[in-house]
Order: sequence, then C-alpha cells, then structure tokens
Amino acid sequence: MTARHDQVEAGGFALDFNAPGFLQDPYPTFHVLRDHDPVFLSPWGDWYLTRYADVARVLTDKRFRRQSPSGTNPITGDDREPTPIDGMLSRWMVFIDPPAHTRLRRLVGRAFTPRLVEAMRADITAIVHRLLDDALDNAGDGGEFDLIEALAYPFPVMVVSRILGVPAEDYARLKDWSGQLTGALDTGEAEELATGIDATREMMDYMAGLIAERRARPRDDLISEMMLGSDQDEALSEEELVSNCVFLLWAGHETTKNLIGNGVLALSRNPGEMERLRKRPELMVSAVDELLRYESPIQKIGRWTGEDVELSGKTIPKGQYVVSLFGAANRDPLQYPDPDRLDLARDQGTSLAFGKGIHHCLGYGLAKLEGEIAFAALLDRVREIEVKVQQPDWQANTSVRGLASLPVAVRHR
Repeated sequence: MTARHDQVEAGGFALDFNAPGFLQDPYPTFHVLRDHDPVFLSPWGDWYLTRYADVARVLTDKRFRRQSPSGTNPITGDDREPTPIDGMLSRWMVFIDPPAHTRLRRLVGRAFTPRLVEAMRADITAIVHRLLDDALDNAGDGGEFDLIEALAYPFPVMVVSRILGVPAEDYARLKDWSGQLTGALDTGEAEELATGIDATREMMDYMAGLIAERRARPRDDLISEMMLGSDQDEALSEEELVSNCVFLLWAGHETTKNLIGNGVLALSRNPGEMERLRKRPELMVSAVDELLRYESPIQKIGRWTGEDVELSGKTIPKGQYVVSLFGAANRDPLQYPDPDRLDLARDQGTSLAFGKGIHHCLGYGLAKLEGEIAFAALLDRVREIEVKVQQPDWQANTSVRGLASLPVAVRHR
C-alpha cells in the first residue's frame, strides 16, 4: 500500500477529490463513481465502495477487519512512519476487533444506555438554551453570528465533558485540542500533522492527570465507571483508558457538531422542509435521521480484508484496504429514491451515518438526542435563518464532513 492520492479515473471520468467544488458538493462525484465503477480499485491499491448494499455488507461481514496492520494509518490506510496519533488510534475501540473491542465496548457502553441518555434530556436542553441566549442576545434581532462557534462546536463538547467528568473550566482547551486532532486525522500536510501530534500529547497528558484524580477520589462519571468495572479481568490498561477517553471526547463532539452545522445549512437551503418541521414537530425524530443521511458527518471508513471476498462481481484479495464511502452509500438511489432531495418525513430506514454492525457508533442515541433538542430549540426561538455566505467554509477533510464556520442572521420569534 502506498501513500494516499486523491485523483482517480473511473469509466473514462477524471475524479479529483481535491477539486475546488468537491468539498462544496461531493455527491455528483460519488454518483459518477457509483454508476461507472461501484467497487473501484484505485491506482494506489485501495478499493472504494459507493453502493449502500456493498457498504452495509462490509460493515457487518466478519471477513472485513477493522484493526490495521502495523505501520499503517487506521484512518487512511497510508504507510507512514508511526506517529503518537497512530499509536493512540490503534487503541480506540472503533479501530480494533473482538475480543478486545467487545471488552472495551461493554465497559464504556454503560454510560450510553437509552435510559441514561434520556435522563440527560433536561441538562442537554438547558445547555442549548444557555448557548442560544448568549448568541441571540449578543447578535440581536436580525444580527449575525457564527452558528458553529456559538452553538454547534461548544454544545456537544459541554455534554460529553459532563459525561466524562471534565471540569467546566477546561472545556475550551479540550475543544481546541479536539479540533486540532480532527485537522490531522485526514491530512498529509506536515504543519497540520505536527499540530495534531502536539494536541494529542497534550490531550493524553490531560486525561492521564484526570484519571489519576479519579483513582484517588472516584466520582459519578464515566471515567470512574470505566476504571472500576464489574469484572477485574475486564479492567482497562492505563493506555487503553487514556486513549479511549480521548476518543469519547473527540467522537462525542465532532459528529454532533457536524450534524448541527450541516443540518442548519441543509434546512436553510430547503426552507419548505424547515417550515414543514416547524409546523409538524412530531417529525423531529425522522428529520434528524434524514439530515444525517443527507449530509453524513462521517463520510468514509476503512476495513482490511481478512480473506478473499467477492463484492458486486469483483474479487477483493486478502489484505486489501477497502474504503466504504458513507456519503455515497447514503445517496444511493437503489436505497433512497430521489436521494439528493431532502425529505424530513423519509421512511427508508436508518442510514449508515453512524455505521452498522458491532462498530455501530456507541453514542448514536446521544447524538440524535442532542440533534433533536438543538433543532427544536432553534425552530422555537427563531422564525428565520439566513446563511450569509454563498459558499460555506467546509473543513478540508475527506473523512469528516463538517463546516469550519457558518455565519447566519436570524429573526427572533
């Protein structure tokens, strides 16, 4: 496997994942790839999947493994000199296979049961309205503010930090570190990688210190719960504990931030659907599912073949890196009729936005609840949302789809 490239040719079409228009709208590119070569072998040896059925199969078939071979980046599959980021990622539960994955997920999952998530509704609602109070008061009626900075970014950081037991005065530092890590996860740029490595070291040192405090004085939080465990044989090592606390913080904020930012942009571009949701709040659950499908916060994820596997008439040999393009699968017309249309009452089942199978996102229920509460609060408190830029500032990241900023002007209700 060689270093990642981003320009390919399929069916006579040149596909450039670094083209200026790709970040703004990747879906025409995905449609071309799906139509002409849905199980695509790239010139550098990675396979790209764009059909819903193929991606769903990879996510549930045990012949596809999550754990990366030594010396490869588990995000991109690149060969490179291992970095502190790669060492940390190799211990994230999302990048390992059973039985280690099963043990980690069982311990962490205690904080994310439907009952415990629902019990957080009042706290989550209070956080949203406090952030909106500040944003709306500072901007005034018809004034402008950055929705990412004011709401989408701080909101999930505050929620997941409370679950972990992070002191409120440290939220800003963790938010900044997490953003720097995101910038380094899918880049070959030396400067972003160096910044991400520094942020990773600082975040892991911070979490190690917090864990040491909890060992001395346990509290009613997830870190204390993970340390205690019900079975001593399942106890996490120090490295596992530190790495997965970082993972929970990063994943718990990045996906929800992008759900809210991407969702508000989609609603502003589809005012009829926004008004439909305002008039029919009972659609909120299906609306969040549809917003996740329409602009999936996680756009791709990789697996390695543990043996030869046939997909859609092609044989993928053992040891190959297979990239499932969630953004493409969630716009597959064979699964979703008229897939490029936002339909908040759509009922074609749950999308692949949070994965599927044993690695299905542990925080799926929490992220959905956060989205439901945030969108409901916005619609309740504002009657009009106007995006103030023609071309939004998307993060330069092909794995995570989210906005770096979203300046909006709102009219209060």
